[in-house]
Amino acid sequence: MSWLQKLLPPKIQRTGAARKSVPEGLWTKCAACDAVLYSTDLEKNLNVCPKCGHHERLGARPRLDALLDADGRFEIGSEVLPVDTLKFKDTRRYPERLSEAQEETAESDALVVMQGSIKELGVVCAAFEFDFMGGSMGSVVGERFVRGVRVAIEQKLPFVCVTSSGGARMQEGLLSLAQMAKTTAASSQAMTWALVPMSGAGMSRYGPSRSEMRPVKDRVTGHNPLAPLYTSRSYYQRLARDGGPRPRSNSPAPRRGTSTR
Repeated sequence: MSWLQKLLPPKIQRTGAARKSVPEGLWTKCAACDAVLYSTDLEKNLNVCPKCGHHERLGARPRLDALLDADGRFEIGSEVLPVDTLKFKDTRRYPERLSEAQEETAESDALVVMQGSIKELGVVCAAFEFDFMGGSMGSVVGERFVRGVRVAIEQKLPFVCVTSSGGARMQEGLLSLAQMAKTTAASSQAMTWALVPMSGAGMSRYGPSRSEMRPVKDRVTGHNPLAPLYTSRSYYQRLARDGGPRPRSNSPAPRRGTSTR
C-alpha cells in the first residue's frame, strides 16, 4: 500500500463476503424481441411475451391447465409406462434416455391425456410434451391416446389433441410405426379435433392430427393457417358428401393454346 493510500483511505469499504448470485430461471429472454422478462410474469401470461406477443413453447401440463377447467378433471392412462422391449442401444441405452427425459420433464412419457371440461362442457383432451424426447410417439403414447378416445366414445364427449410431435420413436422400431395406424383407426370413431401449435415432422402431421382436421380461419385476414394439413381422406369425403370444395389436383396446369378436353 502506498503512502497516498494510507493518507486517503478508500470511501468504499470492501468486505470479504461473497457476492450474491442471481438464481437460475429467474429471468427469460424473448426469442423474438430479445426483451428480458420475469419468468413468473411470463408464466402467468401463458408464455406469451407482453412486449411483442411472441408465443414461447408451452408444456403439456401448463397447456392443459390453461385449456381445461380446474375442477372435475382426472388423468387417463398414467399407469401405462414405457418398456425397453427391443433392448435398443445406439450411443446410449434406451432406458438411460428415458430416465433423463423423465427427470427433465417430470413426465413418464410424451403424452398427457385428461378428462375434464371447457366452460363446463365435457371433453377429453390430450397434449404432447415436446421436451420429452422431442414428443416422439412410442407404444405408451399410442396406448394413452387410444384410451382417451375410448373414454370419449363411452362418455359421448369430443376428443381434442394438441400435437407437437417429432415423429416416430426410433428406439421402439416397428412398434412405434404401428401407433400411427392404431391412433388413426381409433380417432376416426370419435368426434376429434387436432390443434397444431407447432408444426413438427412425422406424427404431428401424419399421426393423430391427420384423422380429423377442422377448418380454422384467422379472424382478421380470413386465411386458414392449417390448410396445408387438410390431407385427411375422411375430411374430403365429408366435403364431397356435403357438396363442399374438392381437393386440388396434382396434375400440372395446361399450357397456353392447348385444350383441356
